[in-house]
Amino acid sequence: MDLSKSELRRGWEQERRRNRRGLWLAGGITLAVFLLCCSVRYNAYAFPDKFVPAQYLKSDLLALRLVLARLTGGSVEPTKEALIRQLGEVTYLGAVARLRITLMALVAGAGLAMSGVVFQTAYQNPMASPNILGASAGVRLGNVLVILLYSAAAVEHIYLRYAYCYGFTAVCVLGVLLLGKLAGDRKKTYSTLEMVMAGSIVSQGLNVVTMYIMYNLADEDMLLYQEVSMGMYLQTDAVSTGIFFAVMALGILPVLLLRYRMNAMGMDRLETAALGVRIGPLRLVGQVCGVLMVTCAMIHCGEAGMLSLVVPHVVRRYVGADFRRVCGYSAMAGGCLMMVCRMVSSLFLVLSEPVPVAFLTNLVLMPAFMVILAKQRGRIG
Repeated sequence: MDLSKSELRRGWEQERRRNRRGLWLAGGITLAVFLLCCSVRYNAYAFPDKFVPAQYLKSDLLALRLVLARLTGGSVEPTKEALIRQLGEVTYLGAVARLRITLMALVAGAGLAMSGVVFQTAYQNPMASPNILGASAGVRLGNVLVILLYSAAAVEHIYLRYAYCYGFTAVCVLGVLLLGKLAGDRKKTYSTLEMVMAGSIVSQGLNVVTMYIMYNLADEDMLLYQEVSMGMYLQTDAVSTGIFFAVMALGILPVLLLRYRMNAMGMDRLETAALGVRIGPLRLVGQVCGVLMVTCAMIHCGEAGMLSLVVPHVVRRYVGADFRRVCGYSAMAGGCLMMVCRMVSSLFLVLSEPVPVAFLTNLVLMPAFMVILAKQRGRIG
């Protein structure tokens, strides 16, 4: 049955409206989760009143006014002083810290999910993740080296830790890309299998060095490394948060700008060649951006890399394979999940210790990952 142009246009408009409503609904849920998480005290287990929405949200709104006033050159000191007198310095500083922590969790979760979408599309494999290029191995080696050199002072040398983690991640990614290129065919192209093998070789080499250094760490340094890798030390000073948001912007913005073109990465290589589309540079940009997002998120929020594997795969099952939709919904779902896990980790103690956010995130996602594997094997419907 042939459809007229008006009927095709009507169907296209209806689909567009449904997509828009879905995005607005997901955005509203994300905003509600953000406001909920901003209403909880950081390290709330130390306070009898854990939820203080009236004080914290009011303080956050006035703090936003202060920031806007600074940007526009207005007078801000009297307002800030009045706010501190009204709410108390502890409440004001706590609200600002919670706002920064929640924003970082939102952006880190969104970045992890978006990087998973990029890699799964680029390698045309729903189980692909940025760990193919060894990003996590570089971060681990950087953390353990800083702790080996500076022991307990490694927490204070946060900028040196950034340099080590980003540096070793860059070396690892360049090594994997070079090995994948050398292992390619005569046309210097590479396949997913070759990249996975190259990534496994480089990652295993770095992991061996990491394990040897861990073996020689003192007990207190080993405990410190575990706390750092689980995201228990979160820096909220102005410089650290600036570095975090700058690096995440470098990874997220190119993906958003190229979201229409990145659908071509999921097409067959012969089809793209016939259409005259060069996906090599596009794939390279996507992989670099994905590695930047994952590395930054792991340094600040711990090794919650399973989020980049599970969330895009689950979202794709419900919204289809369009890169734009999968990327948008995955970013909001990953951000919500990371914010909730960060909030819950600050509410409870287990054996007199807070629950690490990376451990909690991976623990929540593990059953979903097992269900995915079972469905692929046909064990469950």
